[in-house]
Formats: sequence, structure tokens, C-alpha cells
Amino acid sequence: MAWLGAAAGWLLAVVLIALGGAGIVTGMDGQVGPAARPELTSGGDSQLSPLLDGAETELTTLTADVEALGTRARGALGALNGGDLDTVEAAITDGDPIVARIVARTRRLTAALAALPILDTPTAGYAVSTAVRQRAARLTSAVDATRGLDAEWARLTTGALSAARLSSLLQAQVDAVVKAASLGRDGRYREAVSLLEDADRSIADARRLRDRLVATVDVSVLDEWLDRNEAYDTALRELYVALDGVGGRVTSKVRKAIAAEQAAKAGLPGDSRGLIVIMAEIGRGGMNEAVIAIEQARGRLADAVAPG
Repeated sequence: MAWLGAAAGWLLAVVLIALGGAGIVTGMDGQVGPAARPELTSGGDSQLSPLLDGAETELTTLTADVEALGTRARGALGALNGGDLDTVEAAITDGDPIVARIVARTRRLTAALAALPILDTPTAGYAVSTAVRQRAARLTSAVDATRGLDAEWARLTTGALSAARLSSLLQAQVDAVVKAASLGRDGRYREAVSLLEDADRSIADARRLRDRLVATVDVSVLDEWLDRNEAYDTALRELYVALDGVGGRVTSKVRKAIAAEQAAKAGLPGDSRGLIVIMAEIGRGGMNEAVIAIEQARGRLADAVAPG
């Protein structure tokens, strides 16, 4: 039975050693983490903190640029909804150099953050404090928010410039018709018909632009506008051709042409509200998404540089 006592003694010794070892390991685990042992991370933190300070300063400037771009984007969208194309173009002109600065700063910051020492090494977990590692991650994530803003601005610009181009074409058509009507009243019918060819070209160009926009924009109002104006141009031309053929005398053919011209004229839009709707629809085809993307990037940047 002596051997049973010896075995029990050995078992007790093993248990005690195991418990003691666990206590030692547990104690060590509570001490070696970076938060508990700042002397282990002070070197890495002191090396990284000045670099992160510089990156954060640059990020603050980048945030201001994105905020300025957002102001231009919202202004352009609001002006387009109000039909103020001059303000739209001014906002785009102001925004272009801001976008260039954002792209350049994003590249510099991305390169600087990627080149930070220690963080991508196996020793980072105990050589750099949690706070510093989290700060670096926060700044990197914020810079990522600006990627693609140049493409969003290009989308906004495309929508705005398409609206401006279409507005110019529609105005050219109206101007040509007004001048043709003035010549017609003076009996200069052939000259009037020649001017109406300019109106036809403007309508044709507007339809080609419409075909490029149809995939992203509701063109129903634009289609109605073009159809009605084209119908009036055709009726006015037929009237002047009829008058020119009889030396300006009123014949039955001329009377029919006059009636057709009056009917087409009655179908023309009474004011510019329809045109404003057209411009707004074209702009919203890309501008809303661009404004949202810029605002989201601004928010992420602002959060990254906020105190605390």
C-alpha cells in the first residue's frame, strides 16, 4: 500500500505545480500587454506620433477642401433646379481646382500612411500602443473616403454641362424662329425659311443629346418640348413657302397654312417652366449621386479629425 501513498503524493505535487504555473502565466499575461507596459511601446509611439500628427494636419486641410467642394456641388444642384445655368457653370469652374487639390492630397496622404514604420511588422502588437494603432487606422480609413471623388465630380460636371448645352440649343432654336417670324412679317419669306433651317439643326442636335441622356434621365418632358417646337417650325415653314409661292397673296392654300400655324403655335409651351423642369431632370441624372458621395466623404473626414 506504500506505493498508493507515493502515487497520491506525486499526483498532489503535479496538481500544485500546475496551479502554480497557471498563476504565474496568468500574472505574466496581465503585465506584458502594451496598455499595461507603456515602457514597451514608448519607442514605437514616439516614432509614429509625429508622423501621424503631420498626416492629421494634412487630413484637416483635405477635409476643408472636400467641404468646399460640397458647397460648390450643392450650389450647382440648387442653381440647376432654379434654371440658373450661369451659377451652375461658375460653381463648376470654382470646383475643378478644388478637385485637383483633393486628388493630389489624397495621393500624398495615402503614400505617407502606407510608409509608416512598425505598423505592418509582427512586432506592432507589443511595440506600438493600441491608441496609436487605432489612430493610424482611423486616418487611413478617412483618406479612403476621398477615393473616387474626382469621378463623382466628373459625373456632376457632365450632367450640368449637358443641361447647359441643351439649354443653348433650345434657345438657339427659339431665337431662329423669332428672327424668321420677323422676316416673314416683312414679306422676306425665303430668308425666313432659310433661318428656320437653323432652327431645324438645333432641334436635331438636341435630339441627339437626348438620345445620350435617355439611359439615365427622364426625357419625357424634353420629348414633349422638342415635338411641339418642331411641329411649330414645320407649320411656320409651310406657311412661308405657301406665301412665297403666291407672292404674299392670301389663297385657300395660304389660309390652310395659316390655320395650321396657329394651331401649332397654340401647342407651344406658354412659359419657361417646362424648360426648368428639363434642366433639373438632366442635372439630377448624375448630380444628386455626386452631391451625396461628396457629403459622405466630408462626414467621414470630419469624424476622423474631430477632437477625441
